[in-house]
Amino acid sequence: MVHDPGREIPVEPDIETRVAAFVPDSDDALVDILDEMRTPATVDEVTDELIEPANPPIETWALVHERLHRDRLPALDASGAIEFDETQGLIERPTARTGEERRVSPAMLATISIGLLLVFLTLVSVSVLIS
Repeated sequence: MVHDPGREIPVEPDIETRVAAFVPDSDDALVDILDEMRTPATVDEVTDELIEPANPPIETWALVHERLHRDRLPALDASGAIEFDETQGLIERPTARTGEERRVSPAMLATISIGLLLVFLTLVSVSVLIS
């Protein structure tokens, strides 16, 4: 590599700027991304998801991975938003929070209740007319 004195040497952004470009600022935003992913997921998969649109250098990928593994994911685990196994690098969302085990939505339950009420009223009306 030859340095041309008439040309400025590009300065690489600091580590914080490189990581901040890919890791969401808020915990809620990071949890939303995790909600969109299938869990359990690895830290590698989350890192890939965060940097997917770009093609940064491997060093940037490693910095994002390290920030998630050392700081952000343990903090989310401590708050109860996720379950993070640091030794295996696995992230899982508690099923009660994601709603995946909910079989019937509140809107569906309301529709079924109204339908059953109408059937009941019809049966009562028919029985009154017959008697």
